[in-house]
Amino acid sequence: PGAPRPPGAPPPPPGAPRAPGARNNAANPPVVARKPAKKMRLVAWEKIKVQELKRSSGNVWDSYATSPLDMKVIDFDQLEEMFAQPEKKARNVTEKKEEKKKGPTLISLIDPKKSLGINLITKNLRMPFPAIAEAIVGCDKSKLNNDQVTGLLKILPDKEDIKAVGAYTGDPALLAEAERFYVTLLKIPEYALRLDCMKFSYEFKPQTEVLGTRITNCLKAGNAILESTEVKELLHIMLVVGNFINTGGYAGNAAGFKLSLLSKIHEIKSNKPRMTMMHVLVESIEKNKPELLHFYKKFDDITQVAKIDNAENEKELRELKKILDDIKGRMKKLDKESVDKFADILKEATEFCETAKKGIEDINGLEAKYIKFFVLDKKTYSLQECFRVFSIFCSKFEAAIGENKKRREQEERLARRKAEMAKRETLPRAKKKGMPPPEEECVIDNLLSEIRGGLKLRKTKSVGNADSKALTKNLSIKKNNQESAEKWRKTKIAMPEGKPVNGTADPVELAQIDIGVKT
Repeated sequence: PGAPRPPGAPPPPPGAPRAPGARNNAANPPVVARKPAKKMRLVAWEKIKVQELKRSSGNVWDSYATSPLDMKVIDFDQLEEMFAQPEKKARNVTEKKEEKKKGPTLISLIDPKKSLGINLITKNLRMPFPAIAEAIVGCDKSKLNNDQVTGLLKILPDKEDIKAVGAYTGDPALLAEAERFYVTLLKIPEYALRLDCMKFSYEFKPQTEVLGTRITNCLKAGNAILESTEVKELLHIMLVVGNFINTGGYAGNAAGFKLSLLSKIHEIKSNKPRMTMMHVLVESIEKNKPELLHFYKKFDDITQVAKIDNAENEKELRELKKILDDIKGRMKKLDKESVDKFADILKEATEFCETAKKGIEDINGLEAKYIKFFVLDKKTYSLQECFRVFSIFCSKFEAAIGENKKRREQEERLARRKAEMAKRETLPRAKKKGMPPPEEECVIDNLLSEIRGGLKLRKTKSVGNADSKALTKNLSIKKNNQESAEKWRKTKIAMPEGKPVNGTADPVELAQIDIGVKT
């Protein structure tokens, strides 16, 4: 069965079964040996319509009508095992009843967006609501760190939230998670004040350390400049130098100068390339007054101090004092146990505010001293501007020391090079016309001397790619020696045997000998 029908044979009777895999014509699908016993997965392909197959003859599918597939090639049992749909487990009646039972709908009273933020922050605490409430009541910093306290302060209820949650009289268990948190929080007396006190205790020391350091450094650097004898001597030297340069001009014969010159002296060019008035000043001090050379090391903080604005210090202190006074006034509403927990930090904060206030007043007084000491215009100059000028001067002064040293080293190398060149020029030159240069003459003399002494010449080594530079150099030497040997062709050359030969030396051989000796 399934073999092709011989020509002239009658067709099979109607309704007769087809052999597995056979097709009665090109438009019919092949017959599968058996059907699967289980429900199978789906093969997602795109079927070719029967009408398309009928219209198209000689395609790949037509060949299967005359040559049916041997079904033994396919393991149907394996296909059924691999591609059968998994059987669904029968559910118990009790499970179905439990699934049908749905929990009660939770009641939301606040804005959904705000509710989402509350849920995120409370979940990050990883504590149940009663434990959070207990930590807030006890102001327990071991359970709530600074970030957690900051997060809780961001989700505190406003008046509308308090009103909505307070008006609810139903079962608290039916409320959504955010609403239940608010119910727990509103039971805590002065919950916002307790959180504010905890945040203040966390942030007070870091904030005061920064402010206190700035005030201290500003006073230290300001007094150091005023009391520095090196600064006075430097200004005196600069005044004399300036008056000398300005002799006969309108700017000459000055009794003093404004501090702005300190920030511009490195821009005044001299007649010598790459040298400014700053370089000349440093060079003069290095030669005649070396004890002043490193004066800038006493003002290491001047660059940072120049960035400090005393007005910003005053602003920060006012904000700190405002928070402190607010907490002190509200602390009266807390119980004695809670007040005692923050007594030390409030006392320390009060003392710091008084000390910082005095320090800021001293800085303002220091500015007045600068204006008087350096004869400055009150409208143009401030203490911060004076620090900025001194910062530029110190940095450029230090840089000029290194630049002068580097330039001296370069000048010394240049002087040595010039001396060597001058020495070479004084050496006696060859008087004969056509004589090679001294270096080439010396090479040939040494070569002949070695030949007379019976020196065995070495063979030249092959040169690889890595020695391309050496090869180029040797070729250049060979060319020079060939030219020299050509000039020597007409001269008498003494051979090792002592027999003079007139013009018999081969210049190519001499050049090759010279190359062999050098390599």
